[in-house]
Amino acid sequence: MSTTAVHRLTPVDTSGRISIGKARAGSLYDVAFEADGRVVLTPMVAIPERELWLHKNPAVKAMVETGLAEMSRGETVSIDLSEFPEDDDEE
Repeated sequence: MSTTAVHRLTPVDTSGRISIGKARAGSLYDVAFEADGRVVLTPMVAIPERELWLHKNPAVKAMVETGLAEMSRGETVSIDLSEFPEDDDEE
């Protein structure tokens, strides 16, 4: 990550928008309006709420990341799932 700030004078258009460049189109930002008039943009990512538990549990997240790394290296095993009982709540 670069520590050199890039500054440019950018006008606000008639709709109140500021362009930060096509390379950032579609990106998500937190916009903070500071008391001194500064506008601070912080790049963000959005994750589905149903996946939030994974990001809050470092031990489980590490196990998932380990499993994904093993899979990418071809270190997989086959499991016969027919040995497991059916779920009662399957639709």
